Amino acid sequence: MKLLALGVDHQRAPAPIREALAFEGARRDEGLDALAKAFPGGEFVVLSTCNRVEVYAAGNGSNVPTTSALIEFLASFHDKPAESFASYLVDHHDARAVDHLFKVAASLESLVLGEGQILGQVRDAYKAATARKSVGPILHAVFPHALRVGKLVREQTGMDKGKLSVASVAVDVAKDVFDTFVDKTVLVIGAGKMGDLTLQHLASLRPGAILVTNRNPERAEAAASRWGGQAIRFEDLDRALVMADVVVSTTAADRPIVDLAMYTKVQKARKNRLALILDIAIPRDFDPRIGDIEQVMLYNVDDLRKQADQNRQRRQKGVDPALAIIESETERCLADLRHRTHAGLVLRQLGDYADTVRLREQEALFTRQPGLTQAQKDDIAHAFQRLQNQFLHHPRSAVRTAAAAEATEHPHPLLHALKALFGLNEDEKRRE
Repeated sequence: MKLLALGVDHQRAPAPIREALAFEGARRDEGLDALAKAFPGGEFVVLSTCNRVEVYAAGNGSNVPTTSALIEFLASFHDKPAESFASYLVDHHDARAVDHLFKVAASLESLVLGEGQILGQVRDAYKAATARKSVGPILHAVFPHALRVGKLVREQTGMDKGKLSVASVAVDVAKDVFDTFVDKTVLVIGAGKMGDLTLQHLASLRPGAILVTNRNPERAEAAASRWGGQAIRFEDLDRALVMADVVVSTTAADRPIVDLAMYTKVQKARKNRLALILDIAIPRDFDPRIGDIEQVMLYNVDDLRKQADQNRQRRQKGVDPALAIIESETERCLADLRHRTHAGLVLRQLGDYADTVRLREQEALFTRQPGLTQAQKDDIAHAFQRLQNQFLHHPRSAVRTAAAAEATEHPHPLLHALKALFGLNEDEKRRE
């Protein structure tokens, strides 16, 4: 039994290399078909995302490509010289390949630690390979196990909890304050990069209205059109603040643009409705004392950054428990694969033994009955074959069930019993 994982990722390869090796859209199916044709009898899954491109191969013996053979395949399939990307490739073999896949599924190898998208991408890669019939018993065991490991890590470590950027934390704060946004108005003050990024996250909440204001009216119009909002003249800021339930302020002003007196009037005009102000400008756009007004929640960039840092530390603390889970599950998966391999060997031995006995007795019968026609011989041979299959059906089913059981002794005592009952050859070496 052999496994190989070969590919590039965001840690070791620049974007142009990952793009050159990507299997996008229909190219993934084409790649799986080409792999099956180039290496008959092998098992293959292709995982291709914006951050990684990896080929997982498995099989017994020569049907698993070597690293160099797989590099040659990638060069040919993508029509790229191997020397242009080979130095960026990393390969993992056997136990290390399983360990690597489990870490990938658990997001330990992701650009953003704890992100949840990769688990779905691994699932999609496995489904695509299954649909192309490029997966066999080894990868059919390894990939579902990887999906379970990814889910287990998320459930037991909390690594996926809490956003890691100021913009995404701002959205979390907004969701904690308001139950719904369909009747809420969002105001963005400033049309710079941070404002646009925060607006992008807030737009996903589908607010009832989006307002954008900026000292430069053209920039306000451009930002508003990107997100289906309405541009407001900067001179009408006080009117916009009255309408807004959520305010995101990101200007480059050198002093506050909203003082305590101004917002006190605004809140009175708002009839003291709850307001959330996310002041992520440096220097700050809102007088800090505004946060003391009743029904006004004011967060500055330091508040949000502190929360993001706490979330990042919380995820980092989950790494060691995640690694412990992965180590344990890798050992379990490898033991299960060895068990299945052993069970497969015993089934082959049982089939060979039964074939030998059946053919011997069949030939002895034909020798004693020289007058049998060919048609009669064919009928007898067919009957013997059916009888053999019926006798072996339950023993085979029992062995397969034992091989599929995770929490059992390896190898299962049933395999020893089967060998003893049928006197199977113990000298054949297991192919690992």
